[in-house]
Amino acid sequence: THRLLLHGRVNPNQQGDVNDMQRLRDDFGIQAWKTYTQWGPDGQGFFLTDEDTGIPFMDEARRLDVPVIAIHKGIPFGQRSYEHSLCTDVGPAARKYPDLSFLIYHSGFVPGQPEGPYDPERDEGIDSLVKTVVENDLGGGNVYAELGSTWRFLMRDPDSAAHALGKMLKYIGEDNILWGTDSIWYGSPQDQIQAFRAFQISDELQQKHGYPALTPRVKRKILGLNALKPYRLEADVLEHHL
Repeated sequence: THRLLLHGRVNPNQQGDVNDMQRLRDDFGIQAWKTYTQWGPDGQGFFLTDEDTGIPFMDEARRLDVPVIAIHKGIPFGQRSYEHSLCTDVGPAARKYPDLSFLIYHSGFVPGQPEGPYDPERDEGIDSLVKTVVENDLGGGNVYAELGSTWRFLMRDPDSAAHALGKMLKYIGEDNILWGTDSIWYGSPQDQIQAFRAFQISDELQQKHGYPALTPRVKRKILGLNALKPYRLEADVLEHHL
């Protein structure tokens, strides 16, 4: 039998959310937690490393043995508490909690900001995620870049798409990129799937920036196989789909 991978929403800066995590796990079989670091009841977000919010949240995820935390980063809610939409806190949190998996929803991407080669001086967009992974030596570790909405925007801009995926492959790792479509907002994801299956990173960009090739094998990993590890699933759940 296959499990439903339900996520339970937890915003630890909202009263009662952390205390409610056990009920969510016990009553609904929650397999991961979804949080929005830029959101707050008073308009102020939180960092994963905050002692009064993020740390108790991660401690409880560990205690409940539901070790997957999906974090909305990028696609900001405007300028209010904008700093909490950046990925600066991801690396330190992932180093402190190596037994947890951090799925970075949207990969820090900001619509309207073109993506180029990794620039360590740019703590914005996907560079914000790459920077925190590089600085904390987490490539191929417990931080995952998720593509929901991000790929939908990127597929209209082939240059940004090539740099975005190239940076993820080079610095975060081919085993640590997760497929996502956010199709609940956009309708059928078939156009996104077809565009991704057809997309290539040019030889020129591979040679110039050291990007790996986006091969069919790597695409299969991104489209589903990479999710098996953090969700603790067996490979046979996908054997007929990829």
